Amino acid sequence: MRPALLCGLLLPVLLRTSPAVAAADPNSVGLYYDTSATMEQVSIDPNTMHVLYLVLLNPVNDDYEGGTRDVGLVSGFECGLQPPSGDFLLGVDFPQPAINVGSSSNLIVGYAAAVPVDGNRAATLASVRVLSFGNNREGYRLALADPPSLPGTLAYVDAEDPGANLVAMMPVSGTFDRAVFCFGDWKLREQAQWGEVKSLFR
Repeated sequence: MRPALLCGLLLPVLLRTSPAVAAADPNSVGLYYDTSATMEQVSIDPNTMHVLYLVLLNPVNDDYEGGTRDVGLVSGFECGLQPPSGDFLLGVDFPQPAINVGSSSNLIVGYAAAVPVDGNRAATLASVRVLSFGNNREGYRLALADPPSLPGTLAYVDAEDPGANLVAMMPVSGTFDRAVFCFGDWKLREQAQWGEVKSLFR
């Protein structure tokens, strides 16, 4: 098989598994090590505390007065958090005064004042304090809130829409079965291994 053809077949598979690529999808939400939503993994020392950011990317309301509109303000959201084995959720903080009628792992949140979506089309919904035992490929996953307002999906509230203001959102990984964030350099290792595979065909 030609090297170019092999690369062409494997590259789309690799891209589909990357949370960073999935982040371009409308109404995606993920956990990141920064509010810019660029670090979905980081290597750490064992038994240390860290802050992760729950970030909504490219919020779009498809039901606004029969059309589609970019969302500029978010007044609430719901989302479950599932840490990997050995890690603990210590607490959750919000960018505005808020009421969470759920828990630190079952976020059902309403803000006192709406959170703006920034110029990069992102809004930080919460900061999550965690204690981690160390690098773990299992990673953090997002889950449905209990109970979910929309069946089978996460949701946020479009503050600018008095009608259809509850908007569905999904993990940046594209599924609830795949992690959105992990402690460790697994992705970097996989990229290095992919580089070694490509070098065989040069």
